[in-house]
Amino acid sequence: MIAILAVVLVLLPLMLVHLIPTDTVEPFVFRARLAEYLGESTSAQLQYYRVDVLEGAAPSTTTVIAMDRSYSRGYDPASTAPGLSAWFQGSLMTPEVFYGEQYLFFGLPQVYVRQVKTGLLWPDQWSGLRVLYLSPVETLAAPIQIPFLIRSDSFTYGMLAVLVARCLLIASVVFLVVRKRLRGSRLVAALMAYAVVAIVLTVPILGNMY
Repeated sequence: MIAILAVVLVLLPLMLVHLIPTDTVEPFVFRARLAEYLGESTSAQLQYYRVDVLEGAAPSTTTVIAMDRSYSRGYDPASTAPGLSAWFQGSLMTPEVFYGEQYLFFGLPQVYVRQVKTGLLWPDQWSGLRVLYLSPVETLAAPIQIPFLIRSDSFTYGMLAVLVARCLLIASVVFLVVRKRLRGSRLVAALMAYAVVAIVLTVPILGNMY
């Protein structure tokens, strides 16, 4: 039983971040190779590259991407150079819809990049993974979070329902441990089961926590 719970505890967050959409769903998700550095905005906030699309949904096979030093998650200007292949997620920039104070156009569709993936996971997924693994500890704070949430401008009934469910989970585990006088492997199994349920309860509010 403990071995099964341990496997679930490790693998469940990994499965969930692959199944759950990222924080913001963008119309274009594609893998591309950086072909040419085109320049930057006056403030150097935006960096522009011409890319050759290898796969995925992109506005054209040759596209310009705008990478924002402050807002493109996973973008590292120091390690970005022509020849790099990565996945990009973003939305179309036009003269009417653009990001920041500066924008340029090069006769090609131009995508403002929200996040870049060079490894196994998107930055949003890494953030979600961290939240899920920490959720058993975060759950313990639910009883003191409810009064603050009720008075908060970010109050939602969904968040309240999750916090109430967390409180019930804590109470159930404490009652079970005390009533059954759990010790040794049975106590470990109960705590691991608590952790698994805490992870599942975090899923509805995952996007609000990073």
